Amino acid sequence: MTAPRQITRAEVLGLLPRRAADTNKGSFGSVAAVAGSTAYRGAAALCCEGALRTGAGLVYLASVEPVIGLTLQRTPECCALPCRTDADGGILAADAAAVRQRFAHKPAVLLAGPGLGPSAGRVLAALLGIGAPWRGAVLDADALNALAAGELGDTPFLPADTVLTPHPGEMARLLGITVDAVQADRPAAALRCARRFGCVAVLKGAGTLVATPGGRLAMNTTGNPGLARGGSGDVLAGMLAALLAQGLPAFDAARCAVWLHGAAADACAARTSMMTMLPHDILTDLGQLLGEAGL
Repeated sequence: MTAPRQITRAEVLGLLPRRAADTNKGSFGSVAAVAGSTAYRGAAALCCEGALRTGAGLVYLASVEPVIGLTLQRTPECCALPCRTDADGGILAADAAAVRQRFAHKPAVLLAGPGLGPSAGRVLAALLGIGAPWRGAVLDADALNALAAGELGDTPFLPADTVLTPHPGEMARLLGITVDAVQADRPAAALRCARRFGCVAVLKGAGTLVATPGGRLAMNTTGNPGLARGGSGDVLAGMLAALLAQGLPAFDAARCAVWLHGAAADACAARTSMMTMLPHDILTDLGQLLGEAGL
């Protein structure tokens, strides 16, 4: 196995889309976030803000009403797709199917998983499958747990340009091995996941890895332990979905997202501290970073 190639600032800034003077919101793609439940409300707000702050032209949130209310308080720019609540406090599967139909003739990147809770498998089954309209997908958090549990079948049909974003525990479940085994050979685990599911895999943690089914492997060296708290991955998932929506291929979008997420976290830690920084704080530093780059 070849050593992972380190992601650099220069390549990331070279890949990020520029904004021409005659563009409009339609020029920068749409993200359809299907996230949140009555028990987990903040995850949806964080992933939607991450997507908006990373340049997506339109961000839609399909969720239950308490989640939508919280998200719109933080980011009124988000478009709401209210869903009914099922017995587990999550999104009713029939309403998830209606979300899929809504985007049948309006290409969007699907962002699914953060905060979905026990309803995740039923929601994903309604969103995915042959004929699904998505131009790409980011599956995170509870979506990964549903995938690992086989709730989408042994060979799930995932859209082209799908990215999975597991932390080591989720990766262990996806591969049916222990966390210790994942951490003992992180490159092998990332590549195995990418090949198993036929899509880009992002193995989060110190030295985040981005792997493709064809064997490409990149390592990120930005970021710090201040990211080790709930919500950091939700912000990253939104950032990644936004870059997919703007037309970056999955491997490029993933490399850019993890580098930017980590670099913003490093600036945030310097501005505040690793102990006190919160996931949404890094979006301020992301703006400073992108502004300095003329973006």
